[in-house]
Amino acid sequence: MINFTILIFKFVGVAFVAVGNAINQKVASIIHRYRYNQVDSPKNIVIIGASFAGYHTAKLLANSVPTGYQVVVIEKSSHFQFTWVFPRFSVVNGHEHKAFIPYGPYFKGAPKGSWRMIQDTVLEVGPRTILLQSGVKVDYEFLVLATGSHASSPSRLNVNEKNEGIKALQSLQNRIRNANDMVVVGGGPAGVELATDVKSVNPHKNVTLVHSRKTLLNSFGTKVHDVALEALEGLGVRVILGERIQTHGKDDASVVLGTGAAIPCDLLVCRPYWHSGWRLIRPKVRCTGQKAASDIIAELCPDAVSPSGGFVKVKSSLQIADDRFSNIYAAGDIVASTGPKNARSAIRQAEFVSNNVLRAIQGQSLTMYHSNMLMEGGIELTLGLVSGH
Repeated sequence: MINFTILIFKFVGVAFVAVGNAINQKVASIIHRYRYNQVDSPKNIVIIGASFAGYHTAKLLANSVPTGYQVVVIEKSSHFQFTWVFPRFSVVNGHEHKAFIPYGPYFKGAPKGSWRMIQDTVLEVGPRTILLQSGVKVDYEFLVLATGSHASSPSRLNVNEKNEGIKALQSLQNRIRNANDMVVVGGGPAGVELATDVKSVNPHKNVTLVHSRKTLLNSFGTKVHDVALEALEGLGVRVILGERIQTHGKDDASVVLGTGAAIPCDLLVCRPYWHSGWRLIRPKVRCTGQKAASDIIAELCPDAVSPSGGFVKVKSSLQIADDRFSNIYAAGDIVASTGPKNARSAIRQAEFVSNNVLRAIQGQSLTMYHSNMLMEGGIELTLGLVSGH
């Protein structure tokens, strides 16, 4: 009881801090709207990537940068891709268009000239300049890396236009619809959500979830595991824990576990360890690793890129771990961090990065980021089309 009371007080404290920060940001943005003046040749704060970390960093900076600076967002996609719903929309049709949100409205209220957006791909990062696929070079005073990690569908779709994304989701729906024996490998949030949605919509299908750990959603505690396992088994999903699948030929009609047991399979949804997403193969795929989207910085700062997974090493200030480039920051899934890799964490890191860029401009000392599980460790999880936690 005492521990529960302490936890409640901690949550209340976190809530007060979050509300206070939101009020301060709103007031500061209103004042900034009247103080900021557009100039002809502003210094650029370039942000590469506009998912949760990059987009939020851009919004905060656009509403706070002093006159003489401009936020430049480089994003290869035409729309914000709301990846949380990809597993659901891989199963349920008619809602695909909702996963792609136009860029721009999030900056509403930011003064004219404080930001601009370029749809392009970054090919190379130099000490003060980036090179785009279009051939354009953009100078920067500060740089924020928010490129996330590589992933396969349905966690990521790897398309740049909305119409392509809609077609990709519809293709996944068709492949899942036509399968009879589906095996999902990986008991993280996406795997659990996908398995429960498939079984909820298609109760006649055989759905098996294979997870290498003994606990589902192992980053979130045993209580979450218990709830998820009960929901999976309640829907009729076969759950196999503490097992891995073996590599097989393309013509096999089953997958084989490490124990030698065979499971019928005409569609395998597997999370390769070198990706942070899922790959659908009929019927098999190799599972090996996870890799951050850090290629563009690897040549400039090789020592700041982890050889395991390619994650970018950062200081507590979220500057990259290379003293030569104190003007380069990183946030989101690309960061080598022991904390959770989710939207809450990305958004909180965005707040620290934006604040530190401003403090650096003003010549002030930087603030230090530390992962906070109370603020970042929560999860919103769907367990079929009815249950949600």
